[in-house]
Amino acid sequence: MSTEEGLPSYKDVPENSGAPPPVYPSDLAAEEARPVMSGSEPPPSYDSLFGKIKEARTEHGNSFGFVKALLAILGAAIGGIVCVACVAALMAFPIAQLVIGMQNKDVCTINDKIPLFLIVSGACGCAAAVLQIFDQMCCSNTEGNGERKSKCPCLGFILHLLNLFCFAWFICGNVWVYKAHKTVVYDDPSSERILR
Repeated sequence: MSTEEGLPSYKDVPENSGAPPPVYPSDLAAEEARPVMSGSEPPPSYDSLFGKIKEARTEHGNSFGFVKALLAILGAAIGGIVCVACVAALMAFPIAQLVIGMQNKDVCTINDKIPLFLIVSGACGCAAAVLQIFDQMCCSNTEGNGERKSKCPCLGFILHLLNLFCFAWFICGNVWVYKAHKTVVYDDPSSERILR
């Protein structure tokens, strides 16, 4: 016998005393919660994410087809909620553009188009994010093979047009900002060209 805390040592415990192990209430609850299947139902599929990726690799011979299938598998595994959370987090930048543009709409003495650039790009960014969330939550349908098909193709077209406009507007805004960039005064508060 071990004298430490009055417990027997490992060597003193018999290998199998013949008694069943103790049953705890949590074991009973887990046993009752386990679904009982009848003999006619097929067993549940235990195909893992790794198995699906391996199958996609053998199914698609070229790299482009495999990457497309891989993105579809990962998109289905991650789910729409994560995408919605990411888009919602990315809405902080367009909202900041909108607020800064509204605050400086009549104050900017360097170029009056810069606040307009911020307001329009912020509004378009917010609209694109809201439409993307709406498309992801309401209008998307994932088929059995993991590919996402939109129920609203016109919404996808509108999103593409809006993104194209945002890209062109981004280029215009950068031209306005970087033309005025070299004329901005940072140290003289009495100058008209000071950044406020």
